[in-house]
This record gives sequence, C-alpha cells and structure tokens, in this order.
Amino acid sequence: MRILALASQKGGSGKTTLSGHLAVQAQRAGAGPVVLIDIDPQGSLADWWNEREAEFPAFAQTTVARLSSDLEILRQQGFKLAVIDTPPAITMAIQSVISVAELIVVPTRPS
Repeated sequence: MRILALASQKGGSGKTTLSGHLAVQAQRAGAGPVVLIDIDPQGSLADWWNEREAEFPAFAQTTVARLSSDLEILRQQGFKLAVIDTPPAITMAIQSVISVAELIVVPTRPS
C-alpha cells in the first residue's frame, strides 16, 4: 500500500481539503481502493467524509499510537493507497506519520 501524508505546521493551509480531493481523484483514476485517514484531533476530514454520499474513498479514524498497526490491517484489507491528514503542528505525532509515509505533501501559498 502506498502512503501519502499531508503535513504543515500552519492551520488553514489546505491540508484537509487537499487530502480529500487527492483521495477522491486517486479513487476515480483507478489507484484504489483508497482510504482516508484523519489523525487531526479537529476531525475536519471526518466531518467532510461523513457529509459525502459516495462509498469511496473509504475512511479510517486512528491515533498516532495505533497508526502502524492500523495501516497493516488496511493493507491486509486490500487498500492500495492511504492518504493521511495531520494536525497543524510539528510534533512527535507528525514525525511518526512522516516515518511511515512514502510521500509528504506540504501545501504552501505562492509568495
């Protein structure tokens, strides 16, 4: 399973929006099954997913402590791509996510 994480220490940078849109497009493009994972305590990605009517991408709620084991379970369930939304901070939690991700996307605004 490929693992993509979105990370930024700044809130409001577009991590959650981009996470959702990347997962939907990856699913539509045939890269799935795709699972969204929200480890941001604000739960904005979970709120967005709960408002959707589409079944895919799937959604998984986990904690940093359970992330590695939950990723293995998702891999065994046949998911091909996990997109992880992170909280707006640079913490040990973020470092844990970065250590399991193959690609980290850091949204920025042009200046």
